Amino acid sequence: MNLTKKEKKFWQRHFRIEKLQDIPTEMTGFSSIDGDADDELMFYFAKRVSIPEMYLKCTLVTDEGVSHISKIKHLKELSLIDHRNVTKASIPYINQMQHLETLNILKTEITLSDLCENLNNQNLKIVFVSSEENEENIDGKAFLLKERMPKCDIYLDTYYITDAFGNAEKPIF
Repeated sequence: MNLTKKEKKFWQRHFRIEKLQDIPTEMTGFSSIDGDADDELMFYFAKRVSIPEMYLKCTLVTDEGVSHISKIKHLKELSLIDHRNVTKASIPYINQMQHLETLNILKTEITLSDLCENLNNQNLKIVFVSSEENEENIDGKAFLLKERMPKCDIYLDTYYITDAFGNAEKPIF
């Protein structure tokens, strides 16, 4: 299998990789903060690379990128922090991620209400989500989610499961 001209140009531009055999098949993780990681990058990663952890904050990834991310092999932890172009349209893709255990979608357009209506990934153990400004019935929504996904802890408006002193933060349910 050879690289198309477009894919070859992509790997050269982003990673200075010239040949198919030089593209890594596995990475220990990928991180981009305030970077130019975008939907195209996720497309080519999904095509070639297994990545267990992905941390993206303030990048150019959109719902389309999440659709590509859903095809990345062995992804266990996904952070999509501060992505205003990641919406509830991404939830079906999140549901398809068979190995995903931790999901951080703080400061995206996905709300607790959206998760309550659509999220059903039984492999998830931890989810971080922002609340809407005027969100109503938070406990009821959290209860519905917990009923559907009993092994998953939902954290609202926090990035961590422990505080600065190492004390465990309580999930909303």
